[in-house]
Amino acid sequence: MSGIVILIHAFEKYVSGHGYLAFTIAGLVFLSVALLHGVIEKKAPWIDGVFFLIEGILSVIVAVDFLHMGKKGLPVSYFLLSLFQFFMAFKRSSKAVKVHTQTMPVQQSDHDTVPDAR
Repeated sequence: MSGIVILIHAFEKYVSGHGYLAFTIAGLVFLSVALLHGVIEKKAPWIDGVFFLIEGILSVIVAVDFLHMGKKGLPVSYFLLSLFQFFMAFKRSSKAVKVHTQTMPVQQSDHDTVPDAR
């Protein structure tokens, strides 16, 4: 969903004649991640937190952009959305780290082994 919203904002920037390339790239990246989410999450369980963080940063950028355009209500909603996204980034990352550390096999160091005394 965030990818679509970012692409809509990129289109608005394109129509108004302002820089739209960064928003287009970000939107396409988020759509790609949404399509490949299952594969990526198996390899990097913390990825949800990272993308919530990136979405929060992009929401703040969009809110500031709307403020510069003279909008009043949209920036507030985007700032509130960014707060939620930052909260979820922290929550998802800490949960992924916790699950990852619980499922990691315990490795023995060289000092833990006792040589055979024959």
